[in-house]
Amino acid sequence: MKTMIAALVATVSLSAGVMAQELAFDRARDNTPVLDFSGVQSELAGGATEVLVLGTPHLNGMRDEIPLADLALLLNRLEAFAPDLIAIESAALFNCDIVRRYAEIYEGVANRYCTDPTPALAGLDLDPVAARIALYETLRNLPDTLEPAQRRRLAALFYATDDANSAALQWMHLAPDERVEGDGVNADLVQRLNQRLGSHNETVSIAAVLGERLGHQRLHPMDDRMSQIAYVFSGEALSPTLREMWQQNPVGMGPIRQALAETLGSPEAVLAYYRELNSAAFQRGTVDSDFGPAAQNTANDNITRHYLAWWQARGLHMAGNVMSAAAAEPGARILVIVGASHKSYFEAYLDQMHDIELVDLDTVLHD
Repeated sequence: MKTMIAALVATVSLSAGVMAQELAFDRARDNTPVLDFSGVQSELAGGATEVLVLGTPHLNGMRDEIPLADLALLLNRLEAFAPDLIAIESAALFNCDIVRRYAEIYEGVANRYCTDPTPALAGLDLDPVAARIALYETLRNLPDTLEPAQRRRLAALFYATDDANSAALQWMHLAPDERVEGDGVNADLVQRLNQRLGSHNETVSIAAVLGERLGHQRLHPMDDRMSQIAYVFSGEALSPTLREMWQQNPVGMGPIRQALAETLGSPEAVLAYYRELNSAAFQRGTVDSDFGPAAQNTANDNITRHYLAWWQARGLHMAGNVMSAAAAEPGARILVIVGASHKSYFEAYLDQMHDIELVDLDTVLHD
């Protein structure tokens, strides 16, 4: 698998009759930033905050290729890394509140990216504001050991505040005979939580499972859906222009992803697949075949720059949300689980922070 990416890129390139062109970035001397923040500040109280970024496919779309049992070795390697915090690609903090409130601007966003908190709010008999205040008060005063009733209430509070994945984590901590109604959990929510435990989504099948193994009480949603405001003035031309750009792309990563997926079939193969997906070659290919062309495309008044702006703004907000999660634990180890196409941007953004030390994923996943 070590040379598979290079071989696949060459094969797809030759079949298209062209070779991939790596992007170049220029900078005028007088436009250089005053300070270069990359790396870790040499004098740092408490040690660096270590961040491991795991780029992943969205596993809901790979149920047949990656059965849950085949995640075993990947989970073991990540457990050995022993993160103190796990950040996930799920709508963060007040994102769902905002996109629901301004549904006419964020058309369809809440339905697509947010879970319905109504069952949990009904069971708790709280409105969204009161539920969030109750959650934060509870988290600030968590005992060392939680009783089943406390876990059920926490599950309800997380679900009521648009964090169904942390709710699932609390539900996992409960013995099967304790996953019942009560303490704010009604029959509807019991059914939804039980169903979520079997989710293929990496926010549950990797993040929540790992969190349960490590004794974590919550996950940290970091995704930003409010950045889709970048599309408000894009009009109808953006989608067809993007489709045309991707069709013209000589070295699209789709064929490479497909070829990699065909190698799957065991825990060992899944581990190798993740190493390739996070490799420098794959990450470079993703940028050169998608976001780079979006920056260069001149069709319809450079409209694909809207797509690039959304992608970069979203990534910056996501990185900021990780920093917010890390604020209370200086020097912690953090695992970020994010769609593979975000990885290179994410690491570049986080590397600008005073106290972030990026951890090499290949070293963590190595046999």
